[in-house]
Amino acid sequence: MKSFKCGIALISCIVPTMLFSCGKNEKAIEENNLAGQETLENLDNSSTVSNEEESFKIDWQKYENQMDEEEKEDFQEYITVLNDENTFYCFNWLDKDICFSEYLESIESEEQPEIAGVALVDLDNQNGKELVIHFFEGGGNYLILTRDDGKFYGTNMGERLFEELQNDGKYLGSGGAGDLYFYRMSIDSDGVIENKIGELHGIENEDGSVTDELEIDGKVTHNGQEWVDENYSDPVNWIE
Repeated sequence: MKSFKCGIALISCIVPTMLFSCGKNEKAIEENNLAGQETLENLDNSSTVSNEEESFKIDWQKYENQMDEEEKEDFQEYITVLNDENTFYCFNWLDKDICFSEYLESIESEEQPEIAGVALVDLDNQNGKELVIHFFEGGGNYLILTRDDGKFYGTNMGERLFEELQNDGKYLGSGGAGDLYFYRMSIDSDGVIENKIGELHGIENEDGSVTDELEIDGKVTHNGQEWVDENYSDPVNWIE
């Protein structure tokens, strides 16, 4: 019986100790779980921030890989602007020095911008080739960048105001059904000038038919489509 009592006494001593130890272990486990959860949340937040930053980084290399050597050299002239490392003065749009990301905000690009195409073309026979980027954002916009005197300049043109860009710099703007306006552009440190070449209008005849009336240099002709075919048959190469 003595040994039995000792056994009971020993068990009675062990049980509270075990219970106390279990309580400490449970608390430690709970603290570890909370710490682990906090760590995971921090990692998730860090990952989210990282993903957001990456989502705004445009893969310009994709476009450059499709260019010939001459185009690559011209394109590299603008890469500091495209990477937000340099600013450009934006004429007739924001009329101030801005960075590329600010321009994207101005055309309502809230995430990775959708680029329809990139082109390099000499619009005005000065300062080398301009960089033209066509965005889907904001109903369609064209960013036109040039460099002059070691600085960068640019402007924005709406979708319907800068169509059918040609290798010689000509483009056209649409004024609605049957109305087209033909232009050239000059852009440098002094600003942006649009020079109108001519305009084409659909004139309705008494019998309901429509005749194209083209005015070039003050002279009117009814061979509008023929002139358009001759003068707008060499479009720029849009890199997509």
